[in-house]
Amino acid sequence: MAAVKSVLIISNLSKRGASELREEITAYLSKEGIKITEHCFNGQPGPYNVEKADLVIVLGGDGTVLYSARLCAGMNMPILAVNLGTFGFLAEVNPDEWLLAFDLYQMGRMGVSHRVMLNTSLRRKGEIIGSYCCLNDCVVTSTGMAKLVNLKVNISDQEVIEYRADGIILATSTGSTAYSMAAGGPILHPELPAMIVNPINPFTLSNRPLVIPPDEEVTVFIKEQQRTSLVLTLDGQDVIPLLPGDEVMTKRHSCSADILSFKKMNFYEVVRKKLNWKGGPRD
Repeated sequence: MAAVKSVLIISNLSKRGASELREEITAYLSKEGIKITEHCFNGQPGPYNVEKADLVIVLGGDGTVLYSARLCAGMNMPILAVNLGTFGFLAEVNPDEWLLAFDLYQMGRMGVSHRVMLNTSLRRKGEIIGSYCCLNDCVVTSTGMAKLVNLKVNISDQEVIEYRADGIILATSTGSTAYSMAAGGPILHPELPAMIVNPINPFTLSNRPLVIPPDEEVTVFIKEQQRTSLVLTLDGQDVIPLLPGDEVMTKRHSCSADILSFKKMNFYEVVRKKLNWKGGPRD
């Protein structure tokens, strides 16, 4: 049993039906005497100081869930994600199911999917100048069109490879069905503790994606000679400019993203339906 006394509602009001659903949820929770904190935005979210709550209800698509997971990282607040987007890999609950899901959670009958998050630090001239977290992936790419970048990759202080590629993706199992999959990476079960090291369009065809334990630390060295500017992107949302000589260090975050799940469909059925997998030709 989970007695919910306070709820943080994160609403992406650019999504169709978000305003009406937000009003419905706040009216119900207020009637039940539950404390409500709200963070609403329209399209592009910004910084927000999160207060501790018993539950986070997210109204939006998968991108809103990724933002919410980063925003609430380390606060041990389960996320009830209501899907107002299209794909819905992360946001599983339909708008007309939110109250059922809420009641099931309070009765202790909702599953919790514990997702590995990544912690990425940026070192410049020997000093850490930023630390970030992500749920899907962190990506180092060029800012120019079709420009190869020169990167060196170490894994847990072991020199592994030097890439000439369009960039590199460091993805979680959750992120394996996002950008990494589009770049030819493997699909992993979202609760599998692992990290994917996936070069983007490498110049050498023998350079293949790696799946490694999440407790390894991957360091991407931005080599001095580059033909273009580079950036670090977190979950496709936060962008940090990089300079030659920078080091991007990524390892497992100390906390996970805890996403509530109906378990109505198992992961393999979700992948089959969302990716529209079919069998052979039929008469």
